[in-house]
Amino acid sequence: MTLSEFIQKPIVTVKPTDTVATAARLMCDHSVGALVITDDSGVTPLGIITDRDLVWMVAERLDPQVAQVGQFIRSSLRTARVSDSLEEVARTMRVHGVRRLPIVDAEQRLIGLVSLDDLLVLLGRELADVAGAVTGEIEHERGIAFH
Repeated sequence: MTLSEFIQKPIVTVKPTDTVATAARLMCDHSVGALVITDDSGVTPLGIITDRDLVWMVAERLDPQVAQVGQFIRSSLRTARVSDSLEEVARTMRVHGVRRLPIVDAEQRLIGLVSLDDLLVLLGRELADVAGAVTGEIEHERGIAFH
């Protein structure tokens, strides 16, 4: 499986000048835990705001009607290229301690988002397929042994 399979998911984005209240509403409306912050064109990823950022904002007593999502932009946004392998994506997440990576094309345009949850679901499916193959082989061998 390649990253291109994660591109089909809709990406919910916000601009740096959008309020945190707007971001929270979008997360609720779209049932997502993160939004990609983009430039005004909506195609260049600048950062990510997560549900954990919203908790931090509340703890810091920031006004969500005033605070802008731009303050959650960090200097070094990590991205995944659509050509990256799943192993590279997992390594990037581990090394940089992130749970989500925007997927970009060769021109650095946002085309998707991959999360640690996506990778865990994929791994679970792959393990189920392997377990099914092993189970089938064992059943086949038992069937031969009894005949």
